[in-house]
This record gives sequence, structure tokens and C-alpha cells, in this order.
Amino acid sequence: MVDVGPVLVDHRERNSTIPDALVAAGLDVRLTDLPVGDYVLGPHLAVERKGPEDLGASIRDGRIFDQAVRLQSTFPQAVLMVEGEPRGIAEDAWRGAVCRLVEDGFTVLHSLDDEDSAAWIIRLAKRARRATPTTPTEGPRRARRHPSAQAEAMLSVVPGISATMARSLLVAHGSLAAVAAAAPDGLRCHPGIGAVRAARLAEALHSVYVAPADRAPEPARPARGVRPDRRWILTGPTSRADVQSFDRRAIALRALQSSPEGTQLIDGLTGEVFATAGQPDP
Repeated sequence: MVDVGPVLVDHRERNSTIPDALVAAGLDVRLTDLPVGDYVLGPHLAVERKGPEDLGASIRDGRIFDQAVRLQSTFPQAVLMVEGEPRGIAEDAWRGAVCRLVEDGFTVLHSLDDEDSAAWIIRLAKRARRATPTTPTEGPRRARRHPSAQAEAMLSVVPGISATMARSLLVAHGSLAAVAAAAPDGLRCHPGIGAVRAARLAEALHSVYVAPADRAPEPARPARGVRPDRRWILTGPTSRADVQSFDRRAIALRALQSSPEGTQLIDGLTGEVFATAGQPDP
């Protein structure tokens, strides 16, 4: 074994069950104020854990991408732990954000709950302490982006401007500065750029910067209707008012374990009761 020091745990994780699970597994755990990441498992490996609520919030305000950049610049191996079923954000939005992190070289793991997260982190910590690592740990995990790729990414953040459109604008104008200098009428001459997209570009590139504390609240996203239940449905013992649904049976079973006695897990495809809280498995 190689002595790589204690497992460092950010103080915000102290109310989680994970630190106690790490201690029970025989690891030396130290609570501290980490500048990046939630768990530092060795000199080359760190984990950022995102629960169901935190993932959605960090995607909406863009914080997750800043955290990813800082984590990757500090540790050659950076892992994002997505825990449970993300809430408070559209499924397309969080899946798209996770795909972007994967494209940028971030390792993403999905856990069922904090118990499952602890099992992953324990395994990662023990592997970090092996005498012979399976992958090189010297140097940065990924190369610095080309400036042109950075310009494409900056333009593609503007609503309505895809990565392909951003590339087309940069080819036509030659640089990000030239795109910013172009008059709205000039932008509207570009194929695919109409009045709305030209106005959004002008607003993003020329508006006076306003600090977050001084910004007006963003308008709420319009309702898209009630999302249909996913396959595995939890219903309360006395009322169907509080219904939960899950894509994966394993996650639904975990939720059933902490539900009131009499709560039923129903297979949405067949309508059959698969399991009931407080009763032995069939």
C-alpha cells in the first residue's frame, strides 16, 4: 500500500452519512474547508457530489461548469457523483449538462443515494492507495482548449446560437471581436440569423455588465404541462395526491424503503403492485 494521507472531506458534507461510512471502512477522514471538491481521496483524485436538488441549482446558475474547470485544473482525476434523481430541472437540461461535462473530460458516476455514493467513494479511495496505479497520474487531465474553440463556446452560450451557428459566424467575420463589432443589420444578413437572434447577440455582446446581486429576477420558465409518470410509481397508503415516479426500479425500491408503511410500488406498464412498504418481498 502507498500512504497518500487522509481522505479530506469538505465541512459542508458533515451532515451526510458518507463521512461516517468512510470511517467505518477504515479510512482516515479529516473534515476541512476545501476550496474545490467535496472529497479529496488522494493527491491526484477528487470527487464533487451533487444531490437531487444541488445538481439542478448548480446547472441553472452555471456554477457546475466553473466547479468542473477549477477541479480539473487542480486534480488530474476529477469525478462528478450524480446522486439520485435530479429535481427542479428539466430532464433534457440536466442530461445535456452532464453530456457537456463528459465531452470536456469529466468522469461522471451515478449513484442511487448517499449509501451508494459512500460505496463508490470508498472504492475510489482504496484504489487511490494502491501501490501501482492503473493510469498515469502526471500532468493535466486534458489539454487547454484552442482559442478558436473557446470563442465558439462563448458564442454558443447565447440563447438560439448553436455551436454550428457560432462556428459559421466566426468563419464569416474572422474573430469574436469582429462578430461583436458587426451591426445588427449586418448580423441579420448572415444565413440563419433573424431579428430575434441578432437582438440576442447584440444584447449579450454589448449590454452593460450588472453584478448578480443587482440583477432583476429572471422570468420563470413557462409551464410545459404535467410530465407523465415514469414506469415505477410510488403511491401513499391513504392518498394518491403525493405520487412519485422513477425511471429505474432500483431507485424506486430505495425510495420505498424510507416510505411510510403501506406505500405501494406499482409497475406503470402492467398496473400491478410490485412491492409494499412494511411487507416482506414477494
